[in-house]
Amino acid sequence: MTQAVSIDSFDTGYSADSTEFCPYQDHAQYLAVGTYQLTDEQQENVRVRKGKTYLFDVTQPLVPKQVIETPAVLDMKWSHSLINDKQVLGIADSIGGVHLYGFNNQDRLEKLHHVQATDDASVLCLSLDWASRLNKTDQRIVTSHSNGDINILAPAESEYVIQDQWHGHDLEAWIAAFDYWNTNIVYSGADDGLFKGWDTRTPGTTTFVYKRHMMGVTTMQSNPNKEYMLATGSYDETIYFWDTRSMRAPINTFQTPGGGIWRLKWHPTNQNRLLSASMHAGAFVLDLNQENEPKLSTSFLDHTSMAYGADWSFADKDLVASCSFYDHIMHLWKASD
Repeated sequence: MTQAVSIDSFDTGYSADSTEFCPYQDHAQYLAVGTYQLTDEQQENVRVRKGKTYLFDVTQPLVPKQVIETPAVLDMKWSHSLINDKQVLGIADSIGGVHLYGFNNQDRLEKLHHVQATDDASVLCLSLDWASRLNKTDQRIVTSHSNGDINILAPAESEYVIQDQWHGHDLEAWIAAFDYWNTNIVYSGADDGLFKGWDTRTPGTTTFVYKRHMMGVTTMQSNPNKEYMLATGSYDETIYFWDTRSMRAPINTFQTPGGGIWRLKWHPTNQNRLLSASMHAGAFVLDLNQENEPKLSTSFLDHTSMAYGADWSFADKDLVASCSFYDHIMHLWKASD
């Protein structure tokens, strides 16, 4: 196993919890980093959470090209299909909203839309995922919320609207994600330890409910390069690998070096490589062999706080950006070949 070292870093001021590289070839050098700060201010008896989203060009010294102020950021994802001819970043915020920002002609992000999922300002939008990773014609977004709700947002004329909404979990729904190979299917995980599948053609109807993880389910991602492969992660520090054709039991598990897991990201082109932001333990890269058995190949241990965000570059196959919370820092590093 290789231990990676930081190539460059940036102090984000506010706590950093999300890193997302732009997937488009002409903007693949751009990295968005989201932050979260709980303030002492109060509105309607709810403490105000502030956020900033930084835009970096990672081919240059790490000075932000742009800083966008929003409510606190919980999650971000780029759409893999153009929205009204724009490359769009979706941001999930701390007051139950989703913001869409698109590149303009000056390579700056400008606000396009905002969708409010709830009127209750105490409800956080905890995650979002786009259906368009493989199916470019499906531009829907799934979001999960701190009250356990799951929303499907869909484009309607010039804006996004709530297409469907249902109560998925009784505790915080930390994560929701599309099956990229069959976008009728959505997965969700929550603090109740439950991992659920949903068919969006009949909203609110589960296709399965499992409690395999020993603690809250925090992350999952469909493998964009390998059909039927899904990875899930949890506070229990274990990654489960699933064959979506037979969900009765995982095909493999991997016990990470600890810390709990917050984000899992499959490599953009290598179907056997998985990145984990493992909170208290750092960030890790796993490689699967022909039998889908995972092995730890790279660890990054420079974070001195909880590593919440991590993502792969779409331009440089080994480049990773990861960020951590209380030390409010983003690092760039390379996974081993």
